[in-house]
Amino acid sequence: MLWDLINMDKLRRGLIYAVYMLLVLLLQNAVFSRIVIFGTKAMLVPAAVVAVGMFEGGVWGAVFGLFTGLLCDKTFGATPLFTALFPVIGFFSGVLSRYFVNKRFFAYLFVSMAAFVLTALCQLFPLLVFIGQDAAALFKTALLQVLISLPLAAPLYFPCRAVGTHRRR
Repeated sequence: MLWDLINMDKLRRGLIYAVYMLLVLLLQNAVFSRIVIFGTKAMLVPAAVVAVGMFEGGVWGAVFGLFTGLLCDKTFGATPLFTALFPVIGFFSGVLSRYFVNKRFFAYLFVSMAAFVLTALCQLFPLLVFIGQDAAALFKTALLQVLISLPLAAPLYFPCRAVGTHRRR
C-alpha cells in the first residue's frame, strides 16, 4: 500500500539525473576548469540544464537547474549567479521544447548556444557595470567561451535523450 504512493519511474529518473548532474559537475570542475584556450575556459553546465529541460519539461529543468546552480555556486565560490540563472534556463528550455522547437539535436544545440550566451552575459555584467572593465575584452572572452563550449555540449544531449525517450515507450 505504501509503495502505491511512490512513483518508481520518477524516482528512477531523478536518481539518473542526479548521477548525470554529478558527472557533469565533475567534468566541469576536474577537467574543463583546467583547460584554458585563448585565456578562456569552457562551461558545460548550461547545456546539461538545457538537455534535462528539453526532455523532461520546464519543471524538471528548473529543479535540475536549481540543484545544479547551487552546486556550481558552491564549488566555484562565486556569487549566487548560477543558482538564480540555471533554473530559468531549465524552465525556458522546457517551455521552448514544448511549444516552439523540437527535441532534435540541432534544436538542442541552438537552445544550448542561447543558454551559453545568456550565461556569459550574466557573468560579464558585474565586471562591466560595477568594476568598469574593458567592454571589448569582456565580449571577446564571452564569445570565446560560447564557441569553446558549444562543441563540448554535443555529448550531453544523448544521455538525456535516452532517458527521456525510454520513458515514453
